[in-house]
Amino acid sequence: MKIAILVGPLLLAAAACAQAQAPDAAREALRQAATGDAFRIGYTQFRLAPDGLVSAAAKSAGSQAVRVGDYAVQVQPAAARGARAVAAKPRLVAAVGDDGKAVVVTSTLNVYHRDPAALQAAVRASGGTLVYSSVAGGNGRIEFDSVDAAMKAMAKIQAIAGIKEVAPEIIEGDDAPT
Repeated sequence: MKIAILVGPLLLAAAACAQAQAPDAAREALRQAATGDAFRIGYTQFRLAPDGLVSAAAKSAGSQAVRVGDYAVQVQPAAARGARAVAAKPRLVAAVGDDGKAVVVTSTLNVYHRDPAALQAAVRASGGTLVYSSVAGGNGRIEFDSVDAAMKAMAKIQAIAGIKEVAPEIIEGDDAPT
């Protein structure tokens, strides 16, 4: 009986410690998987995590995922990676900032311009679809079939005269464990 009184709190503390480490492990695994293309938004540099799997967040997603807004992001098991490479290119991809914060990258580029004609030239040159344009704001959004296509189009768009800046649209959240 005395042993149970002494060992019980120790077991509870160990379980709480292990559970607290699981979200940190998920975040660290995602950070290590961030080996893809890099891009910058403001002062933060982000790197895509090609092995990251983005899905709708469920309350019971487990501790192996990091929650970013309405999404759960986790690193795919090695066995599932080959099947994903054959599958269609995703429209949502995980990325990690140089500050360690996880975000979800969409297949849409935010384009800032000096001239609306430059935005139209960017749409033609990139093969994307214009989904928003503001002459007064000097910006627009171009959507692509996949994040990969958007990332490849960034350099083409940036090279067009009259374009000030191009960056992928990202979804930020609490970057909290699920």
